[in-house]
Amino acid sequence: MAFRIKPTATHINYYFTCKRKLWLFNKNINCEHDSDLVKVGKFYHKKYEKDSINIDNIKIDKLRNGKVFELKKKKTAPEAAKFQVLYYLYVLKNHGIITSGIIKYKENNRLQKVELTKDKQKELKEVIKKINLLCGKKKPPGLKRNRFCKRCSYFDFCFS
Repeated sequence: MAFRIKPTATHINYYFTCKRKLWLFNKNINCEHDSDLVKVGKFYHKKYEKDSINIDNIKIDKLRNGKVFELKKKKTAPEAAKFQVLYYLYVLKNHGIITSGIIKYKENNRLQKVELTKDKQKELKEVIKKINLLCGKKKPPGLKRNRFCKRCSYFDFCFS
């Protein structure tokens, strides 16, 4: 039987930022408890906590005017943020809720609209397949520095 996980939005996000981080996260190797950046992110999300919605294995920051609302501190990984929201829209669609999403970037109050089109849904399903393949491997992907490494909570784990 093939390895199969039901990804979270974090799996989706990490797929676009670092495949090694994704594999480590999936194996419950977590380095984020000491990260100042994670603490700042949690602070920004604090005011939305009471409005958050849990469905299946996702936690949506907020529904605003019937749309999924996702808050991000900065626009450092826009593709990851977009696919995270696409995943929320996909899960909602599987529950019979058809809507769209908005990403708000806190640093500049920029809003980005996100729609789950047929093409994006197909692309998302392919990403989910690739996440399952990667997470099913016995060993993590090799070290590969990228632009996210220097601020990553896994940096010392990977490069020390």
